[in-house]
Amino acid sequence: MLLALAAMIGVAAAAAVAVSARDDGSKPAAAAAACRALAGRPPLALDLPGAALPAQDQQDDDAVLRAAERRLPPGDVRISVGRLVDAYRSAGAAATLRGLQRLDQSQPVVRLHEGLVQLWAGDCTAAERTLQRVRTDDLYGYYGTVADNTLHTDQRPGLPIYIPPDGTPHGSLEQLRARVRTHPDDGPAWLGLAYVEEAAGNRRAALAAAKQARAVDPTAVSPRVAVAVIGYDKADPTASFAVLGPLTAQASDPTEVLFHLGLLLYWRKQDTDAVAQWRQVVSESPGSIYGKIAAQLMRQIS
Repeated sequence: MLLALAAMIGVAAAAAVAVSARDDGSKPAAAAAACRALAGRPPLALDLPGAALPAQDQQDDDAVLRAAERRLPPGDVRISVGRLVDAYRSAGAAATLRGLQRLDQSQPVVRLHEGLVQLWAGDCTAAERTLQRVRTDDLYGYYGTVADNTLHTDQRPGLPIYIPPDGTPHGSLEQLRARVRTHPDDGPAWLGLAYVEEAAGNRRAALAAAKQARAVDPTAVSPRVAVAVIGYDKADPTASFAVLGPLTAQASDPTEVLFHLGLLLYWRKQDTDAVAQWRQVVSESPGSIYGKIAAQLMRQIS
């Protein structure tokens, strides 16, 4: 269980999908203040059915396109997007963008790659505008996540994971959903549901469950931490820090708060500050779930 939780955090932090994980010597960021055209072609990010591609293929656009052609029906818009991006070097940015704009604009995969082409072409103002729309319209979705990662390369990709305290009700998604239907005033059950929804990739549902836990017991520490962490917004990270900061002084046992404060600092690439929080957690509560995971995370990043 402990290693699985630490691995979940590590996977989330590595989930750059196609853009910010690229080790091509460039650091794409849709910031108009320092904009330049980027070498090579834009990355190809396609949400495909079936098993995840091997790690090496995920970073190989040709492998991604071949997988799309194998797995998707002919005429699927994702294949069209892949072929247009694949031809970027020979066709050029303007022709690639025109081709994408002829596709179904209601599809986030299309608009994401329009933004990436604009970014690679050096039109960062347009890229930022396009990627912001994708992020908003597909919030927590595959393409919205890639857009979010691209817009915020100053932070780790993906989003932080809330870990509930020892003793939180656990079970399958179906069991916890049934429990809160039967006992809607069971705050800890809502918190357990938030964690399981989050682990299943249902972040919107997880945030709703965390907010329900907070509504049941608005003065409890754990629901407020859960809402702050699950609701973490890369565009406004200070909102979550504004919740956790005061809670470190208000909580009778700040272990949970300090652990998650360290996690958010880690997501902002402030590793030294994150480790300072985690060391305090390990020192004060080494046997708790937070002490154990904090120790594991420090080993992972050392």
